[in-house]
Amino acid sequence: MKKITLLFFYFAGISLSALAQKEHHLHYTFKKGDSYEWSQSATVKQHITVAGQDQNIETTLKATALLKVIELVKDGGKFEIEYTKISSTVPAAGLNLDSEGDTTKNIGNKILQAMKGKKFTFTLSKNGTVDNVENVENIWSGLTPANGFKAAETAQMKAGLENQFSKASIKNSLEAGLISYPENKIKVGITWSTKKSIANPLPLGTDYVWTLESAQEPSATVVGDGKIASTDTTKIVSLQQGLKATTNFKGRTVSKVNINLATGWPESCKAYTEQKGVMMLQPGGQIPEEMPLNMELNVDSEYTIKKK
Repeated sequence: MKKITLLFFYFAGISLSALAQKEHHLHYTFKKGDSYEWSQSATVKQHITVAGQDQNIETTLKATALLKVIELVKDGGKFEIEYTKISSTVPAAGLNLDSEGDTTKNIGNKILQAMKGKKFTFTLSKNGTVDNVENVENIWSGLTPANGFKAAETAQMKAGLENQFSKASIKNSLEAGLISYPENKIKVGITWSTKKSIANPLPLGTDYVWTLESAQEPSATVVGDGKIASTDTTKIVSLQQGLKATTNFKGRTVSKVNINLATGWPESCKAYTEQKGVMMLQPGGQIPEEMPLNMELNVDSEYTIKKK
């Protein structure tokens, strides 16, 4: 009888402990003038098969940006953002671009250096939705003849960089590093779902399931598991060098994020993404008929966000 009584109180204690778990209302907080330094890096590995030939491309991207709250808006804040460091390396193509590197012999370094400090804006809701990415064309405002740039020298590289720093790409990059929080309060172990979609450069959607894995003042850990899929397999998208294609991809992305419980801001994150699919090149130019381009994409990324 004593054992049964002890077991009863043991299980009752567990139940009461679970019921007593603290609830957390996760959301971003904003104060005009607050600034954050966001440093991120990603290694992108692509395996491409086209016309029976295999090609492997590895790209390393690194960037540091300064974000500053310039205005409080309804349910969020408006930010001014500028890149302070940018680098991109593609060993297979012999490219090693660095905004901090020598600019006398490397036009790519000079272009990246000219992109530094060029400000644009976006708004962020308290729940983590990025809207109104504006003035991204300002990033290229320094590429002028007055600064020693010739259109013929910068055209091809600028086209590639514009794809990486377009409104859609920047929105996607920001949202990939910012958790979308639920409206209601949650406890450790509770999950919630969000959807993210982009239309450009490729029509892709991600269905996320987020979990508050642990919470111990002043920080918490949130894990995300997302399923990626093309949202429109018939849409013809424009690629570099005048190519056009339809796309059909599927994949998965997982992430582990450490957040500040008081402010909702992520402080560090590690993520992995994998995608597989077919890019069907459309007839035109040197392509006489539809040509399948099979692709596998793997991305390892991480970032830190520090309040200045």
